Amino acid sequence: MSRTRVPEPLSVAELVHFGPLAQSQVFAADDLDRQVAAVALVGELDQIHQCEPHAAVVLHGAAALGAWALESALRLAWERNAACVVAPAEITVTTPTAQLAERLRVPLFVVADPAKSALELAAAISDTEAARARLTARCAVLFGERSTARDIIGVINTEVPGVITALVTEDGHVLAGRSAADRSQGSHRVEVAVPGPDGRPWATLVAQLAAWSPSWVETVRTILRLARAPLAATVGRSWLTPVFQAAKDKLLLHTLLTAPNPTAERQATDIGWRLAGEHIAVFLKPSERVPGPAEVATPGVVVAWRESFGDLPLIPREDGWLSWWTAVPGGPQEIADRVRAHLAAAALPIPLVAGIGVTGKDLPGLTRSVSEAILAAAVASRPGGNPVEQFGDLGPRAVLACLPVDDIAAAARVALAELINAPDAEVLLSALTALLDCAGSTGQAATRLGVHRNTVLGRLERIRARGIDLDSPDQRLALHLACYALLSADTPT
Repeated sequence: MSRTRVPEPLSVAELVHFGPLAQSQVFAADDLDRQVAAVALVGELDQIHQCEPHAAVVLHGAAALGAWALESALRLAWERNAACVVAPAEITVTTPTAQLAERLRVPLFVVADPAKSALELAAAISDTEAARARLTARCAVLFGERSTARDIIGVINTEVPGVITALVTEDGHVLAGRSAADRSQGSHRVEVAVPGPDGRPWATLVAQLAAWSPSWVETVRTILRLARAPLAATVGRSWLTPVFQAAKDKLLLHTLLTAPNPTAERQATDIGWRLAGEHIAVFLKPSERVPGPAEVATPGVVVAWRESFGDLPLIPREDGWLSWWTAVPGGPQEIADRVRAHLAAAALPIPLVAGIGVTGKDLPGLTRSVSEAILAAAVASRPGGNPVEQFGDLGPRAVLACLPVDDIAAAARVALAELINAPDAEVLLSALTALLDCAGSTGQAATRLGVHRNTVLGRLERIRARGIDLDSPDQRLALHLACYALLSADTPT
């Protein structure tokens, strides 16, 4: 058989913060944690002797008038262990009277209409659940009006009497609120886990209660739980902001590079982009070892970039992220060194490579430098490439890196099957590539391969014996691409 839980009486603090004493003037407010068990409307001072302990003594009539009436009421209330004393506004509370209330630790309130206050107090303490429900509802409304974690925690610390609260991470760092809440380790402590927007544990709401009772603990726990969703929303907004800004920057950059106009240039200038001067573009690209789309890594890549290079823009593109330096004395080499150090040290969500363009002036030069950086990054992302490649070191050879190497290699294995199946295929393929690179010069090819010219002539004869005509202009370009693809493809020949 279950027993219905009887709610504990309200405290004076609860009556002040969300009850009938909210509009009163208060003195001796250091002891508001007393519970209020009853209300006694007192017209004569002698009636205080009949009051129950923990009663709210409301003075009116003769009990509130006359010399030393209030001081006498405070002493009698203290003797009866009253929760507080409520006096009419006609009485002037002098400094000695307020000091007496503080010394006796009896909270003193001054209200406009004592009889009305007595009725409201009686109604409140007779239905504590309703009073606490009003507090919970008020907190829920205020949570919805706040947009930062600090303000949301502030609602709890301001509105919930006798409670100090903090938002604490798993490692003990206080994100918002009063750190004293986390330092307290007593039994008057309530904790509620707060998940992040992705549902994973993010932080903990810690509340330290001045008074402890099962009903009050349940009320505080409910309020903390109500705060979880707004707190997760604040985190979600902070997480989404970089993504939203990155999407806007991507559209603006596309306009500048493809169809520049004064409006776009003004918008770029307003957000700090430098369009005039000597630019050097940098393009970050996922390594070919990274599976799946790279867009999900954008927040982490952008945040890491800002930590290394401050306000330099980093804008997402279709298959990477673009930035540029302006007026760097050391030129592309200095930028390559700095980007290389960043890629090695930064906490990146995925492994990246980078391409560095050549210096270009103003917006047309930046557009060209961007194209060069993208080509250089394509070379860097190939197997065997350097993490950072400069277009100035690669030149037009960077174009070859953008070809579908695996597809060309697959076609070459069919078209050059007789050469590929030869016992010395690797030797012949290297000789053929060297001859094509050297425009058919057997002497230069021998020097490149480190062999005698007669050796190259002998390999050339074996190549021709397998149906390959190096003298045909129609086949020379296709042969050159095929050799490049076969030597660059992941699958061995």
